[in-house]
Amino acid sequence: MGDILRNTFSWSVSRDSTFLECPRQYYYRYYGYWGGWEPDAPERVRRIYVLKQLTNRPMWIGQVVHECIKRSLDNIRRGIPVLPVEEILSITRDRMRSDFRDSRAGRYRENPKHVCGLIEHEYGRNVPDEQWREAALQVDNCLRNFYGSEVWDRLRRMRPDGFLEIEELSRIKLDDTEIIIKLDCAVRETDHIVIWDWKTGRRENPNPNLQMACYAYYAAHTYAIPIHHVVTRRFELFHGEVHEDMLGERALGELLGYIRGSVKDMLATLDDPERNTASEEKFARVPEHRRCRQCNFLDVCKPDLPSLGVRNPPG
Repeated sequence: MGDILRNTFSWSVSRDSTFLECPRQYYYRYYGYWGGWEPDAPERVRRIYVLKQLTNRPMWIGQVVHECIKRSLDNIRRGIPVLPVEEILSITRDRMRSDFRDSRAGRYRENPKHVCGLIEHEYGRNVPDEQWREAALQVDNCLRNFYGSEVWDRLRRMRPDGFLEIEELSRIKLDDTEIIIKLDCAVRETDHIVIWDWKTGRRENPNPNLQMACYAYYAAHTYAIPIHHVVTRRFELFHGEVHEDMLGERALGELLGYIRGSVKDMLATLDDPERNTASEEKFARVPEHRRCRQCNFLDVCKPDLPSLGVRNPPG
């Protein structure tokens, strides 16, 4: 018999963001879904599990672009020739069409972990065809900007051993808490480590500092180099712009203090922090029309916002 799966506590930037946005959403995303993959899971737990896997158009765009770039960088690291840009774009468009068809047909409900499910289809949103075409054009634009950039020229000329990490889920410990990190790309340049982060939105991230600081802390800790030898670079792919930052010792201390405070707040909501167990009623709803409309868990949360008109899915 294999080891029993246990829901263990960890901290990440995305977990912190969800906790701050809506505690009830946080509960569903990190606790309420647990065990929903089992054949005999309670109906509501299975429903939460399916909803947890949903994505929306902006997130879908990001996933498609990130996976495409990852494949190219992995090929460079393994010495495999990278396809011409137009062929990459054609394959990516075909993938998006397949995702769209699977989602519209509801196939994700049978295999939510591995089949694309879009929140717009799950909740029967009336999205004009033009907006779906715009999503495909946004992916095209981001990828053309990436493969036509000096950044790509620099990365494709790197030696394979210059790549440290490419979209790998990593963990470090702060005190007794596991911190989850996933770098889009980390490379070694002379005596520095450069961390690349791909952003695909039309608008720049208004507050990327926490995420970038966590990346820098992770790299300094993992690769045993001074924090001022870590450079983080955000590539805003839609606009073709690169923003560079470095984390100083003072900012590092502030980051660690923030994480410790966030961890304490999260643990305070649990029934039993050692066993990482939680009760739904302890996590408050934050009803707000725009936020709730974009939330995966609208159907199970049922916030007191009648104008949202939650639709029961078919089947």
